[in-house]
This record gives sequence, structure tokens and C-alpha cells, in this order.
Amino acid sequence: MKLVKVLEAIETVSRATGKPQQRRLVVLQREDGHFSFAEEYSYRSECESEVITEGWQQLPPEGIFETAEMAEAEGRSTLLTRHRQK
Repeated sequence: MKLVKVLEAIETVSRATGKPQQRRLVVLQREDGHFSFAEEYSYRSECESEVITEGWQQLPPEGIFETAEMAEAEGRSTLLTRHRQK
């Protein structure tokens, strides 16, 4: 899949740890010409205050859409619903 667009990150709270975590959405173009979106989360690994690795990990793509705009709109809605503060 080809990366089409990276949206700005949002700040969420991890359900597992209760700690702040960043999430973002990417829009991807599939090999068949259609589009999907995928959620990414930031990670950072440290050992004795030294950063070992950090970056963004992508979750599996979701949906099949005719346009990048449709994928982005559905992805935004899904991301906000999924990480809504309760």
C-alpha cells in the first residue's frame, strides 16, 4: 500500500496503562486503486533514561473506499469514537 496522507496526532489515554499516548491516522492507497485508513500509535522504549527506539507503529488497515477523502472522513470518525474520553 502507498501512503497518501498522514494526519496530525491526537493525545489519548491508554486503556491498559492509564498513561497519555499519541495516536494518528494515515490514509493509504491500495494496489487496486481504492483507499483505506489505518491507525498508528507512538511508542518509545528507554533503558536507564536512554532512548533505545521510538516511532510510530501502524495497526492493520480498515475499510475500502472509493476516494482518499472518504477514507479520511471515515477514519477521523472512527479514531475519535474509539478514543473518546469516558
